[in-house]
Amino acid sequence: MFHGMEPDAVVEKTSTLVTCFWCERLHAGVQALSVCSACTARYSTMRSLEMSGSYPLDDEGIDDVIKRTSPGNYALGYMDGDGFSVFYVGRSDSDVRQRLHQWVGRASRYDKYASPAKASWGTQHRTRFPVDAPALARVGNAASAYTRFAYSYAGSAREAYAKEWRNYDAFGGSHRLDNDRDPCSP
Repeated sequence: MFHGMEPDAVVEKTSTLVTCFWCERLHAGVQALSVCSACTARYSTMRSLEMSGSYPLDDEGIDDVIKRTSPGNYALGYMDGDGFSVFYVGRSDSDVRQRLHQWVGRASRYDKYASPAKASWGTQHRTRFPVDAPALARVGNAASAYTRFAYSYAGSAREAYAKEWRNYDAFGGSHRLDNDRDPCSP
């Protein structure tokens, strides 16, 4: 041990330095995509979810982060400024990685749940648009697709189910989330 140094400082001096996923500053870490303790403290959403993330919701991002086949939980949403905004919580009873791949490119059910940066305009226009123009304020346009995910592994389908309920309730259930129904038992 280094004489006169706090244990955390010793770990920081001897650990591999990685770039924080959010603030992009160097910090001690194990994984290439990790978050520093300062950002972790700021992002209470992640503490509420008890998950790792947020990561890009694309096939490459999922495969880079999730390395094993396991039951697990996930949250979908957007980065809204510096914060991860959660709009959907779910689970997989057998393979959370495979389940997340099914969400790549899928749109939010309601445009009101989309991030202001990603949401369609939601206004009524009196002018006519060409046939090929995107339909603003329509669910399913490319701008309303979820862009980020967070996840955690679970020891069993029952454990994933219990955690899905906790997350569902903590984030407001069907009144505040894009989920179309309460979590179903495994």
